[in-house]
Amino acid sequence: MPRVSIVLPCYNGSRYLRYSLDSILIQDFTDWELIFVNDCSTDDTLKIATEYANKDARIRIINNETNQKLPASLNIGFSAATGDYLTWTSDDNIAKPNWLSVMVEYLDRNQDTDMVVAGMDYIDEDGNVFDTFNYKRRAQDLSYFCNVGAAFMYRRRIMDKIGGYDTSVFCAEDYDYWCRIAMSGRIDYISDNIYQYRFNSDALTAKEQPRIQQKTLAIQRKYRDDFIRHFNMGYWSRVKLSYLSMDRIWRPEYIILDTYKFLSRQLVNILFFWSKKYRKSVFRKIQIRL
Repeated sequence: MPRVSIVLPCYNGSRYLRYSLDSILIQDFTDWELIFVNDCSTDDTLKIATEYANKDARIRIINNETNQKLPASLNIGFSAATGDYLTWTSDDNIAKPNWLSVMVEYLDRNQDTDMVVAGMDYIDEDGNVFDTFNYKRRAQDLSYFCNVGAAFMYRRRIMDKIGGYDTSVFCAEDYDYWCRIAMSGRIDYISDNIYQYRFNSDALTAKEQPRIQQKTLAIQRKYRDDFIRHFNMGYWSRVKLSYLSMDRIWRPEYIILDTYKFLSRQLVNILFFWSKKYRKSVFRKIQIRL
């Protein structure tokens, strides 16, 4: 039985798939299994995955009979997982060689921790790093935005406790899952930069921004009161959370505040973002974090 189970759900991901699989094969922690869930791809995804599975017995392939979308594919993959430590990755992202070892070592040392989250780089379609995702974070801040990123590992016991990914929140299933873990267990954040998240124009993150924002708002509303009670939030935290989770379009006070925020951002842009290269970097970062 491997200690770590990695799930890689994939739909038409042949463009970058080899980079993702190669990065897993060179991990300095070797006691893992990779469960590749092919979600009815029509490109060379299955051909590439089969090639790697034939070379390494730690790779297993599950072919969905119908297209299930990401959350259902994750549930299918994790239902076949045997490891005590669980994580998942994407076909266009790259794991650094110490991706698994850093998180396994942390969970081994901290038995009360249910999930560990690490830092990562943002890379463009050509693999160039243009930003990092690594700052001081807290589990309760999940009530405001998804602060987990793509480098994480959690224990089987927390999965058994909270269940699978919610298929009704497609495009924000990860955010919903982290919120549930935060209120049912313990999430720790570490500073190690062990992963590379690719800004890919063909990815769901780029194509489904309106749906992502809609689902994110619904999740914030769904868990708002639970977060307030669980983390015993103070007055200003409750105000901030209420502001984020309310429909602000028809509230005059929120229109004024949103206008102030918009004008402040434009002033900063005028003063500091003259460099074309820097403006491009900031624009990419904003697109990803919306």
